[in-house]
Amino acid sequence: ARLKPGVTAAVADAEFQAVVRQLQREFPFTNSVMGADLVPLQEFLVGDLRTPLLMLQGAVGMLLLIACANVGNLLLAQAVGREREVSLRLTLGARRGRLVRQALTESLVLSVLGGAAGFTLGWWGTRALAALQPACMLPVRDVPMDVRVLGCVIAVTTLTGLLFGIAPAMWSASRVPAEVLKEGGTGGSAGARSRRWADTLVIGEIALALVLTVGAGLLVRSVWRLERVDPGLDPRGVVAIGIRLPAGYASTSRQEQFFNTLRERVGALPGVESAAEGLVAPFGGPSFTSDFHVAGRAPDDYGTEVWRERVTPGYFRTLRVPLRAGRDFTDADRRGTERVAIINEAMARQHFRGQNPVGQRITFDKHPDSTSVWRTIVGVGGDVRQGGLALEPRIAAFEPFAQQANSYMTLLARARGDGGELVASVRRIVSELDPSIAFAQTGRLETLVARSIARQRFLMILLLVFAGTGLLLSVVGVYGVMAQMARRRTREMGIRIALGAQVAQLQWLVVRHGLRLVAGGLVLGVLGSLAATRSISTLLYEVAPVDPVTYITVPALLAVTAMLASWLPAVRASRANPAATLRGE
Repeated sequence: ARLKPGVTAAVADAEFQAVVRQLQREFPFTNSVMGADLVPLQEFLVGDLRTPLLMLQGAVGMLLLIACANVGNLLLAQAVGREREVSLRLTLGARRGRLVRQALTESLVLSVLGGAAGFTLGWWGTRALAALQPACMLPVRDVPMDVRVLGCVIAVTTLTGLLFGIAPAMWSASRVPAEVLKEGGTGGSAGARSRRWADTLVIGEIALALVLTVGAGLLVRSVWRLERVDPGLDPRGVVAIGIRLPAGYASTSRQEQFFNTLRERVGALPGVESAAEGLVAPFGGPSFTSDFHVAGRAPDDYGTEVWRERVTPGYFRTLRVPLRAGRDFTDADRRGTERVAIINEAMARQHFRGQNPVGQRITFDKHPDSTSVWRTIVGVGGDVRQGGLALEPRIAAFEPFAQQANSYMTLLARARGDGGELVASVRRIVSELDPSIAFAQTGRLETLVARSIARQRFLMILLLVFAGTGLLLSVVGVYGVMAQMARRRTREMGIRIALGAQVAQLQWLVVRHGLRLVAGGLVLGVLGSLAATRSISTLLYEVAPVDPVTYITVPALLAVTAMLASWLPAVRASRANPAATLRGE
């Protein structure tokens, strides 16, 4: 429904609830226990995707900042190398504002070139991501690269150009010619201010990279745990085929006859171990739920939201769901016989605690009356995580298909192989029984199980790519700063070597500075991770946002790689030839 102009959602909902109450009065048999709500369409489509999308947006922003810091450091190194030129221009009367504009113009040119390349890659990348995303993750399959996206790219490109150009621009504008001659006239160190700028940017890179990597590590741990969750059944080799009978099968006897014949013929196929039918395949989507009441209990002692399934004999055997108590359904459980049901362990734990549910009777009515249909519980089956591996098993009750047939059922057949050829055989059998019947859906049960955590796996892969890129950029940033520092201290290294300093001592001078940067970045990164990872707690499974394993492993990995990036320039600088260095100076 589209709201009229000027009408708020609250006003529309108030009018809507009046309609709901009227329907409850007119149809008390069904609507007295029913409700309805108005939900914005955007929330309905992407409500549970808000957190993952915000997480990815945050990861993109962090990666962009890391890249900006990296390029800013490179431009700062360039600015330091050109400081004698800048000092000369200032001495000859150049204005500092012009030098700032020149530095920002150079950074904006780089940003525009990168933005153009990024827009081209983004055009292909969005289509690749849309094609690779798990089924039903997003309600769209095509992300248009329209004027709005182009405007966003231009804005981000301009902003990032200013962002990574601000450090060298301010450096160029703030230099005093006399200081330049004093600091770098004979090849000495480049001064404390430039080092502080570079160090600050590197510390920020490491901190942001750590936040990204910790988030990716938490998702890796979560998916690792999900993949080891027991689904409650054995999906290997099971094929699920949904079949909806047309209007000509209105009578329950015809429905029962068709599905019984189909099950028997499929079960007789070579390579098929067993076959059965259920209303909905496990992990294939929601079934229907209802209230229920246990015989002999108080009127207000009822249960709600029991997951109901209609199955044929052999259902539990085909899926290899264990029976914990009682018996399975048999061909004797049909119309005209005593109504029976099998419940799962979750229902037995929650609603029959300390009792034996086998032999007790239930009805799927909130308040039973003379019209209620009572069913005797004849067995207790194992728990199956029907809604997905990340969700706890719901309470469930199973009814024999023969006692209440249905026009839609899902054929479940277990093959000795992977079941790849089974679908064609079933299609042939269905065509022989009735050529007008088409499959509603087909799939391997293993695929349905894997699809239940496909979103988490997809997000994990994306965040791992972001984290890996951020880690690489931060390591490159550390290496660049250490290489620049080692190059500027070449004269000092030559003098120390000439005076008898050991190579290890010279290497430690560079590595020690790198370790300080790494330590500062790790401290800030851990603090940032503690704040950021709490926002993705809903995406984690049995992993705390403050997971000790992740918070120890990831900083250690980042520290080792950053130390290696510091050590390589130190080794190169320590091999300087004192005579050649001093002669060059």
